[in-house]
Amino acid sequence: MTTDPYTQPTALASGIHPVKILLVDDKAENLVSLESLLSKEDENITYLFASSGEEALKIALQEELALILLDVQMPGMNGYEVARYLRDISKTRNIPIIFVTAIDEQDAHVIEGFEAGAVDFLFKPLHPYITKAKVSTFVRFYLQKKELEKVNKLTVEINQQLEERVKERTRELTMVNKDLDNFVYTASHDLKAPINNIEGLMTALHETLQDKGPHPEGVAPIMEMMHSSISRFKNILLDLTEVAKVQYEAATEKDKVSFKELLEEVKLNIKDMTEEHDAVITDDFSQAPEISFSRKNLRSILYNLVSNSIKYSSPDRKPEIMVTTTAVNDFTLLTVRDNGLGLRKQDQQKVFGMFKRLHTHVEGTGVGLAIVKRIVENCGGKIEFNSELGKGSAFKVYLK
Repeated sequence: MTTDPYTQPTALASGIHPVKILLVDDKAENLVSLESLLSKEDENITYLFASSGEEALKIALQEELALILLDVQMPGMNGYEVARYLRDISKTRNIPIIFVTAIDEQDAHVIEGFEAGAVDFLFKPLHPYITKAKVSTFVRFYLQKKELEKVNKLTVEINQQLEERVKERTRELTMVNKDLDNFVYTASHDLKAPINNIEGLMTALHETLQDKGPHPEGVAPIMEMMHSSISRFKNILLDLTEVAKVQYEAATEKDKVSFKELLEEVKLNIKDMTEEHDAVITDDFSQAPEISFSRKNLRSILYNLVSNSIKYSSPDRKPEIMVTTTAVNDFTLLTVRDNGLGLRKQDQQKVFGMFKRLHTHVEGTGVGLAIVKRIVENCGGKIEFNSELGKGSAFKVYLK
């Protein structure tokens, strides 16, 4: 099969790597005769022709060759010179070269050929069986080499994937360890306080019942304080459960979620809080009205951010919360902005910390924003917080 040396043949559908062999001889009839000797109908081999050493170098630099059959005696640049040039070029130095020559099989010629870079010799007149056997051997070596390259490339890709999984797992374990540290802190401080309160109140109740008979007047307030401590205790446990669920539960299926629809749902759930504070919630979802995301997780994000904006509103003015969405590169940017209390600069880094409460006059356990951050980061997003003391805050949530 004769082809134009500058034409790129396509690989067979079977996936076998195409093989190109360069035949170099200054006589056209020798090239045709050699191709006729070697070619078979069912093989995936392309034979390229070069009629001079210069042309052979040009083709070798442009094509990926499995083998070069190189005539020694050519006008201008002879075969040995071509071979030496090929050995000096990094792209071509590993191409096997078989010298084809009519020179007598003398040691001096053979040694010079091997020194020039030949891997073998074929002596004219060519023996068909020997010629085909040698070419077939080098073609087989070439295909084995390409197969090894594919395997090596696949191995590298698999190793890279494994490294990424290890890094991701390490990040997850680091986050889990931080949560465990926070849990230990909570168990030793936040949980201990209501338990101590209940214990003290039980003692006070016992003493009151002993001192004042079956219907003492001091029992009711003590019982109320006990119920308050128990309620706080239960809320902390519920928040810890939520943190564990966010960390360990399997990835939730994504839905096509409407921001407007979900915000209306959240507003219904916080209706009493909104009316109590006379809060105004406005929105603009025109630039990004929908997103493919877990409905449950997005609801949790909106609920925590909007309810916090009302909860930490300024007593000097009516709460105003603006919720918007825009498209930013590969993310949907959800922004929740308020005119609330705001935070000092030195406290802004603490806002996403587990069990951190920066406004102690409002009831809470300091877990909501930590949960929001975890949900966003687990889904490949990020969250930013900006605030100015006495003027308000803005949460920017980048959802993948």
